[in-house]
Amino acid sequence: MSMGIAFDIGTSGFRVQLVDLDTKKVLRTAITLRHPLPGANVMDHLNFAIKVSEDIAHKLMIDAFERILNQMNIDPKTIEKIAICGNPIQLSLFEGISIKDLAYADPKYLEAEKIKIQSRNAKVVSSQEVGIKGMDADIYIPPAIKHEIGADALAMMLKSNFLDNKEISLVTDYGTNAEMALKVGDKIFTGSAASGPALEGQEVSCGMLASPGAISDIVLEFGWHTLALDENMMPQSVRILDLWKEEFRGKKLSNVQPIGVTGTGVISVIYAGLETGVIELPYIYTKTRRLRLDENIYFTEDDLKEAGKAIGAIRAGHLTLAQEAGIKLEDVKTMYMCG
Repeated sequence: MSMGIAFDIGTSGFRVQLVDLDTKKVLRTAITLRHPLPGANVMDHLNFAIKVSEDIAHKLMIDAFERILNQMNIDPKTIEKIAICGNPIQLSLFEGISIKDLAYADPKYLEAEKIKIQSRNAKVVSSQEVGIKGMDADIYIPPAIKHEIGADALAMMLKSNFLDNKEISLVTDYGTNAEMALKVGDKIFTGSAASGPALEGQEVSCGMLASPGAISDIVLEFGWHTLALDENMMPQSVRILDLWKEEFRGKKLSNVQPIGVTGTGVISVIYAGLETGVIELPYIYTKTRRLRLDENIYFTEDDLKEAGKAIGAIRAGHLTLAQEAGIKLEDVKTMYMCG
């Protein structure tokens, strides 16, 4: 049996999947609820690496990866291939190459400080080169476009028909570091926004990353009702909500027990609140100034503000790309989204 690892180096946490390379079947999945480097966004991680030590940042990430494999009971010797994904800063820190050229945008400053521009082309390196102990595997590292666009947005461009679409199109990876690209004719304008972790379910009072027990959606069917992820990461209906009265209608719809709300749930909560009128930005008009999603799970006005910061940052990124391209956002005909 040929074994491989799919590794998403997210800004809010890591996601690792063990894959049978012969059958293409995912055998195990592990998700961390935070990043090994301190901070809540990509700028915090960059700042830590620059001010403390790039070498320490690299070793912390490798150590976290090795610990995940150990927790998953994976023998490193059985792994033949690792495919990784992430933004340019995360990919560079994991690979162990300098990120100083990513920290400063001014070419004159880079030249004055004699900072070398690193090559971030697609490559295959050995696990030993990056310092993973007890493993002899090929690591497939995707390319990065300057400091704005990493593998997240590139993968979405390739897997969708974004590159072939003749209409004005916009692609966005909704994460802590939101990568985006705007296609106008034969030109592609790229950028990213440090939107913060609210859309990953963090910096929200009852927030969490997408994992079992996370409220992932609120839909209008039988009245507004919540969906939460089960042990197989599949959404299951849980409760019918009365947002105004902060009550539940009828019995629970499944045995899934929610323990928090994730990023898609945050967006759904805001949408449901706006649709029912219980939210009029920036306020929540219930008696307690919060929305009750389950027994001990709430969405507060402070949470609404945190989500607003993330949405605002992404909106600013979209407006900047449109301005650079000489169009209005209303001219965009197709929007591709992932997160």
